[in-house]
Amino acid sequence: MKEKKDIYELAEAARRGDAHACEVIVRECGQQVFSLVRRMVGNVLDAEEVTQDALMRGLQQMEQYDPSRASLATWFCRIAYRTALNHLRKAEVETLSLDDEESPTLQATDEQMVRLFQQPDETRVEQLQKAIEQLTEEEQMLVTWFYYEELSLKEIAYITQESVNALAVRLYRIRQKLYNLIKR
Repeated sequence: MKEKKDIYELAEAARRGDAHACEVIVRECGQQVFSLVRRMVGNVLDAEEVTQDALMRGLQQMEQYDPSRASLATWFCRIAYRTALNHLRKAEVETLSLDDEESPTLQATDEQMVRLFQQPDETRVEQLQKAIEQLTEEEQMLVTWFYYEELSLKEIAYITQESVNALAVRLYRIRQKLYNLIKR
């Protein structure tokens, strides 16, 4: 992406309705937004539709963009995240929940989880991938952002509009769920 000054000027031009500025923003942010949405909704056609909705909403709300709070791409990802969540809620996708009363859970210590997740063999990687697939879409996104894309908790908090502390707790619980899924 361009320098901050260029991005600020681009955002200002888009706020004024400059079609070229909007086109550049879509070109610069579109792929990142699509990648996020694609991982959340799974279906390519739905992802394209949700991405288009998110980009349109972002362009319509450009006056709300504050470059001091986040990059333009992160701001669009925030909108895309909410748009994809709304899409998923409408679709009512069923997922496995380990919060059910019937599911006995193991309480793993941090040391046990570190040992389990740091074993690099193929079997462990395959088990971990299968376990991640059983998480909710939101949980999968948090795992992807934090562990695979290496976003900071602060960046994820901005996108999801949650506190950093709440996200840290959610990631801890997700690790516990993954540990339980693998150990079963």
